[in-house]
Amino acid sequence: MRDYLQAHAVEFDDRNIRHSEEAREELRMLRGDLAVPVLVYGERQIVGFDPDALNEIIGAVRASESA
Repeated sequence: MRDYLQAHAVEFDDRNIRHSEEAREELRMLRGDLAVPVLVYGERQIVGFDPDALNEIIGAVRASESA
């Protein structure tokens, strides 16, 4: 997911649960589990690599940038 977003020049906050207890706790509070990767955009959560869902988010990001 990280590589896909970078390839599409989408800025994001990268939080690594292996290196940060704070990131682990944040994910536990958000989802109730530690499934990764997770992308959160607004109220939407994408778990796992889903190119179609990522493309929808990329489109939304581009639309918000041009608004």
